[in-house]
Amino acid sequence: MRHLMLLTIVFLSFFLFTTCWNPFSPEEGQLQKISSISLKDPLNVLNRIALSYQNRDINLYTSTFDSTNFVFIFDPKDEGLLEYLQQLGITNYSWGFTEEYLSTKSIFESMKEKDIVIIPVFSGGYEQKFGDTLVVIVRSYNFEPPVIEGEIVEGTVHFWVKRCKDNLWRIIKWYDYVR
Repeated sequence: MRHLMLLTIVFLSFFLFTTCWNPFSPEEGQLQKISSISLKDPLNVLNRIALSYQNRDINLYTSTFDSTNFVFIFDPKDEGLLEYLQQLGITNYSWGFTEEYLSTKSIFESMKEKDIVIIPVFSGGYEQKFGDTLVVIVRSYNFEPPVIEGEIVEGTVHFWVKRCKDNLWRIIKWYDYVR
């Protein structure tokens, strides 16, 4: 019995002292866990979008949208956009939740491939409330997309943010006006 106890202690000591795991250090190669930004405040949709880009987290990104009512509306004055949209089968300068998901997922995958982080910067602007359930948030923005190296995308965005049945605020319309 004593021999078994000694063997167990030696085995545990060997196991504990030969591994490289440090319980006080974050795991290498993994992004730190994201503390959730509550959607109980309509302005937090902007924070969640920026954080989702920083962490390249498509689920965090899509959580900012009302998936059944979301519409992204492109700026018809954006040169070359119509041809690109027509190649995708889009003729009315808008797309829904699924297209937004797939497009952004592609951007995040490109960012991961190139090991880069790009965060959209929202600045200035104003908010306009319509009752207790709708807020329009207007902001200037800029960012450098990984798919178009050296390009800086700038513009103004109008987020129509609605309080949903679960009392969380989500984007229902995204009007994008590029410069």
